Amino acid sequence: MNQKEISIFEIEEFSFGRKFGLLGRLYLSVLAEKLKHLGIKKHFSILVLLDKMGDQCSQKFIADTLHIDKTMMVGMMDDLGSKGFIKRTVNPLDRREYRIQLTPKAKKHMPEIKKTVSEINKIIMKELSDNEIKAFHSRLNAIYKNIKSISK
Repeated sequence: MNQKEISIFEIEEFSFGRKFGLLGRLYLSVLAEKLKHLGIKKHFSILVLLDKMGDQCSQKFIADTLHIDKTMMVGMMDDLGSKGFIKRTVNPLDRREYRIQLTPKAKKHMPEIKKTVSEINKIIMKELSDNEIKAFHSRLNAIYKNIKSISK
């Protein structure tokens, strides 16, 4: 049987979730390949969030912001910690809470991570103007808020 190739992006009936999931997996695979020498798998978003927020975010804040299951988060933190990218300390005001901070090693690699993300973004958005890219980010945020409003 000879079947023509088709992209799920050409089929309106496919859910946005499936389409965004595919884009996310492809994107993270490209990013992980370009930064595989760092040995941090696909945990870049945690480091980027910590860098953006400044040190001392709680592990719960990171999990909630990135929508990462708490059990998965523990494994990611263990992985990043064992590779020297984060330091976990118990919050002295609440012994149940871990505070996470970037290590000097992570801070040293953040410019490379950010540059690589920027280069990939530039490649995948090359047909869009600066205004279209800003509008795209705005629309993604609107979609996120709409989905969040109907999910519990």
